[in-house]
Amino acid sequence: MSEFDAVIVGAGSAGISAARHLAQAGRSTVVLEARDRVGGRAWTETATLGMPVDMGCAWLHSADRNPWTQYARANGFIVDERLPQWGAHVGRRRLSENEREELGAAIQQYDSILIDAAGQGIDVAVADLLPQGPYRARFDSIVTFLCGAESTRMSSLDFANYADSGTDWAVQGGLGALVAHAADALDVRLSTPVRQIDARGPRARVLTDAGIVDARTVIVTVPTSVLAAQTLRFLPLPPPSFLEAFAGIPLGANSKVFFRMAPGSLPFTEPTTFMAAQDSARVGSYQAWPGGVEAVQAFFGGDLARELERRGETEHYARDELTQMFGTQFTGAIQGSVTTSWMHDPWSMGSYSHALPGEAHRRQQLNEPLHGRIFLAGEACSVHASGTLHGARDSGISAAEKALAVLGTT
Repeated sequence: MSEFDAVIVGAGSAGISAARHLAQAGRSTVVLEARDRVGGRAWTETATLGMPVDMGCAWLHSADRNPWTQYARANGFIVDERLPQWGAHVGRRRLSENEREELGAAIQQYDSILIDAAGQGIDVAVADLLPQGPYRARFDSIVTFLCGAESTRMSSLDFANYADSGTDWAVQGGLGALVAHAADALDVRLSTPVRQIDARGPRARVLTDAGIVDARTVIVTVPTSVLAAQTLRFLPLPPPSFLEAFAGIPLGANSKVFFRMAPGSLPFTEPTTFMAAQDSARVGSYQAWPGGVEAVQAFFGGDLARELERRGETEHYARDELTQMFGTQFTGAIQGSVTTSWMHDPWSMGSYSHALPGEAHRRQQLNEPLHGRIFLAGEACSVHASGTLHGARDSGISAAEKALAVLGTT
């Protein structure tokens, strides 16, 4: 049986950041990861299409103040500072300046309504607060992309709590590759699922498929949907408030399809984001990367993503929308594809977290210690940066600080 100052469950952004922080403090630490790779929901896949694609998180949100931006630059990664042109195209058609202004004004109006309600402490479904209008379906689609849930199942307070600078940058070579790089010097045990954490004795006993690991403190970065399914057992059982928090902050549904395209087949000369339509919330958001190795990404959220993944039809749906926008010649130029399946991943059971209506306060519960020596971390624990790489990173460091307080000077 191995003994450590801290055992960290999960080698994603939160777990890696917590482990690095504890290692810098001179504490003996091990990271136990169920998958056969590090990164968690940050995963850059290169084999299928012969090019790097981010199957999970792909953007440095609030990049101008995101600590991962500094880490990337300090470690030789190239940060692509070209801002995505969200909502600028429907198919190949670029919206007019007047259309873009109208769309921007409508989104700002909806945001203002939610922020004003949050200031009054109101926490209901986003859909309950917003009036109908020509851009309401467009806003509802944004909710599914950002939160993985419909506006009818998204907490208005949780949506308003999200703080973003509006600067989104990518990392050449993949954001998942960046996170994996940060784990290089750590003691990470792959393919080592944790089944039980027993905190009844003087030290916590962490039961894994490879045996028992003994620790003075434990940091758990397992997604809330997995915790709600209770595939990881805690002894003693968590208080009801924790179980309610796991259920109240589930992971949403988001899916991606990447298409490698024949050279010269894209109808754009620069990286472009486009939609299939603006009058429906059940549509995909697309990104095209011309030049070099050309590719298109399709992105779906909410119920549409959930239904397509359950039926195994995500790629088929994306091909249909692309055909409607650009014709059969375009989809005939597809040379390969790869599709995500986060809802069926047993170690995530979804994409990223959102609060159900009336449940935004549950994120604070996730930041409370469990049995005095177990600390939760991950993007779901972040009140103002949920669903982001930096929210997970900051949560991991916060959990590490709490563990250090328990460890003291001994």
